[in-house]
Amino acid sequence: MESPTVSMLWESVEPIEQLARRFGFQGGASVVDWVAGALRRHWALDVSRCDRIVISDWNVMAWIVADDRRLVAKWSARPQRFGRLLDSARVVMWLDSHGIPVAAPIPATDGRLLVEVANDARGRLRSRLPLPGGRFLLGVLPVIDGDLLDVDDGTQVAEAGQMLAAVHEVLASYPETFDGRRPSKPQQLVSNDFRSANILHDGSMITAVLDFEEVTYDTRVADLAKAAVLLGTQYRDWGPTSEDVRQTFVTAYAQRAQVALTEAEEVELATRIAAVLRSMGWT
Repeated sequence: MESPTVSMLWESVEPIEQLARRFGFQGGASVVDWVAGALRRHWALDVSRCDRIVISDWNVMAWIVADDRRLVAKWSARPQRFGRLLDSARVVMWLDSHGIPVAAPIPATDGRLLVEVANDARGRLRSRLPLPGGRFLLGVLPVIDGDLLDVDDGTQVAEAGQMLAAVHEVLASYPETFDGRRPSKPQQLVSNDFRSANILHDGSMITAVLDFEEVTYDTRVADLAKAAVLLGTQYRDWGPTSEDVRQTFVTAYAQRAQVALTEAEEVELATRIAAVLRSMGWT
């Protein structure tokens, strides 16, 4: 296999150096060697190609082809987040089971959604740099076609508002604890990162809502306000939505929501939108 391209998702630092510093790999080829072995052992998948590797904080994503399927292998090197990541994977499976378009994790051969794997495989860099732990938490996801949501397209913005309402409806009924806790009313489980970078659209419909690693307990209005302001943000392209975009998004959300926004929630929404704008320095 050819060595894949390696890049940073949003940071302006040298990616090959960060592969070594954060994860202990000496280059793209050693990543491919390690991930191919891990997927063979735990998923019975035969990796034939790896196109690119992307680093995001202490996570790595590798776009691969295995058994003629396009997949993403994703792993974390932050042991303190492993429990939350496992909870997030279960939440994604819950959303998938209720018809929300997501990239549901593909279970390993033993049924686990995510697998702890030793990070000392052949090809790893023997470095004096301190690594965060002796394990990675690895998952495998399907590649879903689509482009990032376009907030200049009013139809896509409205569809996003309807989709967030559907996501909130399903998350409100999530039966398990998350991060060792349960919500206290009026809070519920919410996305907390619903924006263009995490929403795929194929030109006719939303094909996937991605990245539920920041799921948390909050009110649906707090999540709606954050999403309304940040809907257009991508990896290195941050800025507030226009008032027209926010209005289209919120109106579509309210029309789709099974439980209408109360007058108190509408007042809270305006207050929270203003607070998000202030917190980002956009006022």
